[in-house]
Amino acid sequence: MSQLIYPNHPDFYQILHSQLPPGWLSSVDSEFTGAFAVRHDSLLIQPLNQSELEDYLWGGEYDELEWLDDADSDC
Repeated sequence: MSQLIYPNHPDFYQILHSQLPPGWLSSVDSEFTGAFAVRHDSLLIQPLNQSELEDYLWGGEYDELEWLDDADSDC
């Protein structure tokens, strides 16, 4: 019997990010860099091309996710 794990479960994000999203290969373009990122708005992993990766890292979105690291270290 399977159990549902909701976002308030302590292991939710660890389990969510333990595998690549279904269909990720069909969503990449010829500029795919091999990089994946957790998007701030959805908290889902998405493949990034070079310009998206640079924007993610230097545009502040990565820094907005630091609270996830803090939450993981509290467990």
